Amino acid sequence: MKYCLSTFGGSAVEALATYVSLVNANFMDQFTTTRDDQAFINLSLFWEHCGGSGGSVGQTPRLNWMKQMVASFETYVNTLHTASGSALSELIQKSGTNTRFFVFNPLSWTRTDVADIPYSGTTPLHVVDISTGQDVPSQIVSLNQVNYIRLLASDVPSVGYKVYEIRSGTGTIFPSVVTTNGGTIENNLYKITVAERGAITSLIDKQRASREFAKTQNNKVINDLGPTTNGTLTVENSGVVSATLLASSSSPVNHTSRVTLYRDINRIDIQNDINQNFTTTALWGYGFNLTNPEVNYEEIGAVIRARLANDSSKPGQYSPRSANTRYDYLTLNHFAAITGNEGGVTLSNWDVDFMKLGASTLGNLDVATPQLSPVAGGDLGSGESYSGQGGSNHFLQRFSLQTHSSYNQTQAMKFSLEHQNPLVTGLITGTNPSYPETNFSLLSISDPDVLL
Repeated sequence: MKYCLSTFGGSAVEALATYVSLVNANFMDQFTTTRDDQAFINLSLFWEHCGGSGGSVGQTPRLNWMKQMVASFETYVNTLHTASGSALSELIQKSGTNTRFFVFNPLSWTRTDVADIPYSGTTPLHVVDISTGQDVPSQIVSLNQVNYIRLLASDVPSVGYKVYEIRSGTGTIFPSVVTTNGGTIENNLYKITVAERGAITSLIDKQRASREFAKTQNNKVINDLGPTTNGTLTVENSGVVSATLLASSSSPVNHTSRVTLYRDINRIDIQNDINQNFTTTALWGYGFNLTNPEVNYEEIGAVIRARLANDSSKPGQYSPRSANTRYDYLTLNHFAAITGNEGGVTLSNWDVDFMKLGASTLGNLDVATPQLSPVAGGDLGSGESYSGQGGSNHFLQRFSLQTHSSYNQTQAMKFSLEHQNPLVTGLITGTNPSYPETNFSLLSISDPDVLL
């Protein structure tokens, strides 16, 4: 597979930096060199012929150079993120002695989502929304051996924040709405069955008469690397806000899959970690129980229909000249939505570059099979892949699912952006107050089909 740059949380970083710069006009001066002379140039250079051959320099030097480009850009983004968050914590007004933190939404519409804030204090505790004075659902979760308070943050304003306070004591008792039973995880929207290998073998949509959306296609169901009986299932971080089923399997490659459902959030989050180097081509199968499927997805710089331009039933954007086109793998950006007579499913894609549509081949685009297959890695052919995954032995590949009645490209994009741009949190010090104590929105957009 090509070694190409992953997605960064640029929108959150730029929004935080904008907040700070409106108060301190010189804030970004410290980043001028690393931004203009290093990070952005390296970002452009990275994509210049990022194929697998390595050209005259060979694969290993090319890979090492590309990794340097990635490190440069990541360092800039991460440093700016830390500095901007720290500066904003000083700019929000604070009263009282209890710990307060902001929950920041970098996207241009009001949203309700989960937020995680690192926490090493004592329990029991409860979290209060300062703007309403009401307790909010919260729980303690452990992520990568670090404890966090996870809360349900409701109606966080567009390009804005809300302030929450941590108080000692139990507070309001909220019922658990996400339950697990063996390999089944369920909330008020979905009932999901997860196999030991991490595949979702059943996706029942309670919003649509308990319809089953999972179906085996080409020997795979949903989030499926391939059939195996090898694996174990455990429950992680079960509470009043969310719960996770963790599947661990050594076949066909060593991997873990986490499937998470939330309280009052229409999203099925999936985190896959492949934990070994591999050389064969591996695909995540996503097979759906749909008839007459149509796929609309985000390509490079456009949202298109995955059909041939001369398709008599519903023309798409792909050239019918097979001699000039390869149909086996399609570029996949933020989302792919597959819709049939019975409704459909939107797949949010955070990390991978390509997908296969149905059983497509180099010369044939399969539009009849309701299956999307994001590429986990491997050799896609044509000499455009780095042998042995460039030596890497860990691959993070995150997806999210949401069912729909009819395809709406704005809703599909908003869903994927929410999944890929989590709410940002930070402790509030209030040492240089310039922004309101409870909540604030930098801007709003009246047209619902315009996204910042």
